[in-house]
This record gives sequence, structure tokens and C-alpha cells, in this order.
Amino acid sequence: MAEELHTQVARYGTLRPGRPGLEDLIREYLSPEHRDNPGVGCPSAALLDEIGRCEDGTRQAYSDGARAILEEISARLTPEDPRSAQAKAIGLFTMLVGTLQLSRALSDQKHADEVLELGIENALAFMG
Repeated sequence: MAEELHTQVARYGTLRPGRPGLEDLIREYLSPEHRDNPGVGCPSAALLDEIGRCEDGTRQAYSDGARAILEEISARLTPEDPRSAQAKAIGLFTMLVGTLQLSRALSDQKHADEVLELGIENALAFMG
């Protein structure tokens, strides 16, 4: 899991700088391709409920990876107040993970696609 999170953070580092890169991240994360391939996707969307039941070492590895993801998102938001950027990064990350989880759980493909589309709209609006 730690390796997957590290790979995810490294991938985020290859995106365009600033807000455009964050928009790319949102669209990629909430894509049908990501939803339909959970085995190679984000460990957060696939395993959060299980991670919460794991031993401290696993939870610490996840915490370290999640912190790195939040730092990457926060750095792209760049508001004047770093605390505000961190809060917005947490809100955006949880929105992305929850949207992907819901879309994966739905049996109606059309509805699942709509959840992703609206998730993108909501995430972009949340960024302001």
C-alpha cells in the first residue's frame, strides 16, 4: 500500500503546475477508466474501510501516503493562507475518494457515469 501511495504521489508530480494540474488530476481520478480498474487505482478508494481496521503500522503507512497526497493537492491550491489550503485539500480529496467509491458501487452504468460527471463539476466548483 505504501508503494502504491508513493506511486500515486509521484504521478501527481508529473501533472501540469498549479490549478490546471489539479483539474487534470480531478478529471483523471474521476474517470470511468479509473473507476473500472480498481486493482490498479487509488488504494484510498479501494481500501479505506479495511485500512481503518488494520494494525498501527499499516495505518501509519497509509497516513504517511495520504499526507503526501494532501500536500501535493494543497501546493496546487496556493491560497495566501496555508491552513486554508490544507483544509481545502482535505475537502477535495475526501470528495474525490467518496465519489469514486459511490460510482464503483452502483450497478447502473448510466447512473455511475453521472456520479463521476457530477463529481467533477462539484470538485471544480469546490476549488472555486
